[in-house]
Amino acid sequence: LQRGQLLTVPAYLVKRRKLHFHHLEQYDVDLILGCNGFIWVGEHVVVREIADLKEDEQKLSAEAETFTPIETRRHICRLANAARLLSALGFTLTVELIIQTAEASVSSNVEINDMLGAEFYVQTAEGEAKRRGDLLGKKR
Repeated sequence: LQRGQLLTVPAYLVKRRKLHFHHLEQYDVDLILGCNGFIWVGEHVVVREIADLKEDEQKLSAEAETFTPIETRRHICRLANAARLLSALGFTLTVELIIQTAEASVSSNVEINDMLGAEFYVQTAEGEAKRRGDLLGKKR
């Protein structure tokens, strides 16, 4: 758990999909939405061959000295806060909605630590209500 955040949300908020492991290239972050309510937001990990794993064990002390870049940490925190916010509002969590909420916080100049404040809660709820209203209008 060194390079990311593990969140727990009510399991009924995570929509079942074919794919629950997502690599968000624009942020260099991995996002895993578990149907059991666990969400992992962390630094992207490159999958390697088993032979490479033995070499990695030898380099473990060197790996301990490498750090996650500050920009990646900010992306992890922003995406994790977006998931927390949507969960608190009771919205179904999808990767698209989490990204949309994180991008809305950036476009609204909301700091990462202010994302969980009442003002952004209201802004997010109003935005989602408008989006759902627009969808209903198109169906009619």
